[in-house]
Amino acid sequence: MQSSRKIGILLLLLAIPIFLVLFLQFFSTSHYDIPVYYENGIDSLTQCESSTEVHRVAPFQASDVITGENQTINFENQIRVVYWHSDDCQDTCRLVLEELARLQGVFESQTALQLLFVSESPLQDAPTLANTYRKQLPEWLFLQGTEGQSSSFVQCELILPQPELPLNATLMLVDDEARIRGYYLGTSSKDVDRLIGEIRILLYNMNTN
Repeated sequence: MQSSRKIGILLLLLAIPIFLVLFLQFFSTSHYDIPVYYENGIDSLTQCESSTEVHRVAPFQASDVITGENQTINFENQIRVVYWHSDDCQDTCRLVLEELARLQGVFESQTALQLLFVSESPLQDAPTLANTYRKQLPEWLFLQGTEGQSSSFVQCELILPQPELPLNATLMLVDDEARIRGYYLGTSSKDVDRLIGEIRILLYNMNTN
């Protein structure tokens, strides 16, 4: 009888952690979730084609500002930080690039992350920028789109500009399923720290799925 009681207590002690894990998995909310923007589509944007499904950034055709080669960026299978710049690289742009360089150092050699710098106008100092920022992984791409395509893509795919965020200082985060996960003030170290934390969450989710 005493032996059976000990076995019963032991089984109970072993079962408690299992029930706890199952409870947390099915009934708790993860504190590491980050929002999915436009999860119900973009039907409120009158200038864009309406949709009611989760918004996914469409492929973007652009040319490499260094080589002139055409590229199609498919916003899947990699996490991307996008910086869309509408004129030549002035003081705001350089502050954002410094923050992106800091971010690049945090994720050194990370192939699952790509940094996109997209300009609507030709960059006179593009070779200098490329030599400065393309030295290591994560990969940098400096791109330029056509004026007509750029306007439509910015408004209806990237959903820019965002309220209270200047276009030339805005960073955005797109996950490996082409979903928008965040907008950030690229001149703010605090905002970029938040971006770094949320990239870590997405990388963790990629590795565990």
